[in-house]
Amino acid sequence: MEDKEHINIKNSATILLLSVANADYNIEKEEIKLIKEIIQDFFSIDTKETYKIVEQAIIDFKKSTSLFEYAQILNEHFSYQDKVDFIFCIFELAYVDKELHFMEQHLIKKIADILNVEHRDLIKTKLEIQKFL
Repeated sequence: MEDKEHINIKNSATILLLSVANADYNIEKEEIKLIKEIIQDFFSIDTKETYKIVEQAIIDFKKSTSLFEYAQILNEHFSYQDKVDFIFCIFELAYVDKELHFMEQHLIKKIADILNVEHRDLIKTKLEIQKFL
């Protein structure tokens, strides 16, 4: 059984991804699919665990009032490179529909600020994902 702290970290990451997917007040099936892929790859976990984490995160997301607490958990446990990689994943999700909604952009900037990701790394990551797409 995995300890509560690791589950909490994965849950927090998933909730932040859900919040970006929901920035335009509409979470698409393809966004949920991509969130599952991101979580599975990022944390190197199996499909069953991924499914459980996403299901729980959706419940928690609907009850949550602030993203700060979730971003703060990642801030405490991720290395700087993990944070930059995670922001890349967030941009990947935001661009799933081929365009970056202004609310998504705002939310990503907010998350990056809480994670103490430097602005130049945020911009570099954004440009990287645009090239990738």
